[in-house]
Amino acid sequence: QENYALFTPPGYGQDETHADMEQIAGRAADFSARTGHPLHWPVFPGAPDRLGRILMGLGLKREDDHIAMRAFLGDPIPAPAGAPKISGPLRDENAVRRWAEYAWRGFDSGEMPPEPFVTFALNMARRPEISLVCAPGAAGMLCAAEGSAGIYYVATVPEYRGRGLGGAVVEALKAAARGMGFGTVTLLATPRGHPLYLRHGFRDTGAVQIYS
Repeated sequence: QENYALFTPPGYGQDETHADMEQIAGRAADFSARTGHPLHWPVFPGAPDRLGRILMGLGLKREDDHIAMRAFLGDPIPAPAGAPKISGPLRDENAVRRWAEYAWRGFDSGEMPPEPFVTFALNMARRPEISLVCAPGAAGMLCAAEGSAGIYYVATVPEYRGRGLGGAVVEALKAAARGMGFGTVTLLATPRGHPLYLRHGFRDTGAVQIYS
């Protein structure tokens, strides 16, 4: 399971059609408690105001806002001399396990990924709409489904930072989306990652509240 709970049923944002909003949020919180998976819930513009209150009532806390961003996939940004080699989409189990390590440790967990996260990565690698890519010490994922392409899990482990690996992964993911025929790609940027995405052609489309 991905650790973002994205529940957007038909009519999202209309209170009269969402009497079950609290029940949906409760099921997500129960899943997180039972499995030990972290729960990070983005609340997009247009969501009912009471959704934030429901999430806080379930024990989630308001974190720093993330920034929704979009890039138009025109000409690729040339790779600098000596740019790292990017592998992907990954299918081999050992390669996917390395991807899971880089993705997990890259978010400053300070530890190797737990087996449920490795299983998540192995399951994602089997799906045709998913592209897992990595460089030595860095990882990222492209999900191309339902007519849109999104970038997730861009991360670099601490000892490999400052070498341009994150940017190389982002460009590889953009190239994968371009190769699938997409004209744009989207993502949610953390405050720390925001400058990286600006350098690689992404532009802000709005702030997104995050509850964790």
